[in-house]
Amino acid sequence: MSNAFGEGFNNGYQSICIIGSDCFELNSKIILQAFETLTKNDVVMGPAKDGGYYLLGMNRLHREVFKNKTWSTDSVSTETISDFKELGLTYDLLEVLSDVDEEKDLPLDFW
Repeated sequence: MSNAFGEGFNNGYQSICIIGSDCFELNSKIILQAFETLTKNDVVMGPAKDGGYYLLGMNRLHREVFKNKTWSTDSVSTETISDFKELGLTYDLLEVLSDVDEEKDLPLDFW
């Protein structure tokens, strides 16, 4: 993720949002809301119900938020928010959504 943000900013993008491909509830309205949030904040996060996140947006690369994480655990979003605070970044959170890590996480109407 850090490299993707870095590449995007090196190519001249001023705001970037990275999304998870495993979030069925994510829609264009939420993505537009994330970019709107970035007009007033340094970062934006869409927390997932499992403790991770389905979206992370930045106006410039903050590599520190990717360090010292216990990835794929229920503490990732909390740890990342702590990083935002420690770095003095302004941030906003989007609505909490579900993502799919296992078959049981799929929506009932998927099948």
